[in-house]
Amino acid sequence: MTTLDLDTLLAERPDDARARAAGAFAAAAGERPIVLHGAGGVGRSVLAALRAGGIEPVCFSDGGAQPGAQPVDGVDVLPMAEAVARHGADAVFVVTILNPRFPYNSVRDALAEAGAQLVVPWILVGWAHPEGLLPHYAVDLPHRVLEQADDVRAAYALLADDASREQFLVQLAWRLTADFDVLGGHLPTSEQYFSADVIALADDDVFVDCGAYDGDTVASLIEHHPAGVQRIYALEPDPDNLEALNERLADLGPAVVEAVEVLPWAAGAERGTARWALPGTSSAGMAEDGEIEVEVAPLDELLHLGVAATYIKMDIEGAEPDALNGARATIARHRPALAVCIYHAQDHLWSLPLLVASLVEGDYTYKIRRYLSDCWEVVLYAIPAERPL
Repeated sequence: MTTLDLDTLLAERPDDARARAAGAFAAAAGERPIVLHGAGGVGRSVLAALRAGGIEPVCFSDGGAQPGAQPVDGVDVLPMAEAVARHGADAVFVVTILNPRFPYNSVRDALAEAGAQLVVPWILVGWAHPEGLLPHYAVDLPHRVLEQADDVRAAYALLADDASREQFLVQLAWRLTADFDVLGGHLPTSEQYFSADVIALADDDVFVDCGAYDGDTVASLIEHHPAGVQRIYALEPDPDNLEALNERLADLGPAVVEAVEVLPWAAGAERGTARWALPGTSSAGMAEDGEIEVEVAPLDELLHLGVAATYIKMDIEGAEPDALNGARATIARHRPALAVCIYHAQDHLWSLPLLVASLVEGDYTYKIRRYLSDCWEVVLYAIPAERPL
């Protein structure tokens, strides 16, 4: 169990945190040359932020690069072993990756084992040069946490068990310090939304899957409860994901197909349209510069025909606040269990528990669990008192 303490974490003054964050990268790196490890999207954004500050890295390092790789934005890309051999003794290696497939500690340890003497996360660069870099998922400036200390305390007070409080504190500490060591382990992804110590499914459940993607959550539901449930409503607006979803449902068999109604909308606060980015991926979601346009509708409208939802899941790339607001009547009337992802923005860790608490009526139990490395797949569960475990 963590030894972290909420009062200690929130004791720093916001102005002190602002100054600490602004100087954290310089304090760690000094005058060392900079190698960016990871030549993907985050790496290119960090490169642009450094250049805006008049700083030019010496190269990219990348675990997947081959000798002679093409430069990225004018910067040479070296295989990791070559980059470390050239610069490991004197450069700071900035890990420009935020990806659950490549946990920071694993990447850091691989660089250190290869001979890199100093390795830091790109978050420190983001704190020093936030323009164009932050916010990025749960990463933002730490003083913004402290400015919302009252809300942080209120959300923490909702939590029902030690496991939830521990996860809240380690996520809070990481947001304040960028210390990945504090995060610890996580539960298996196979248990996400159906952890036995949080919720049990029933034959008469009506499950609403906001962000159905390719049907992975529906398949997991069937694995955990082979008898199936009364009804499943699967919301997925992305045309490529919709195709994959229907293929997955067909593979699960006629009984599942019969139980599932696919709704080609994104859950939102009101009916309309939205631009949609990264179509066909698990990270697809609403974005002002999205490549395609999708339909948006509130759950209160989609589920108005007497559908008594008993369990609603939301993993919709940061659109959870709008979707919750669009389900106000449904939540108040039917008191469903809720599983809401709270990792897509820094403040979702506390603002979404408080939003859920403002929407529900009567006694609910609140728990938090994490199912991937670092900041990923952190889920808030809100379970009505009358629902048996």
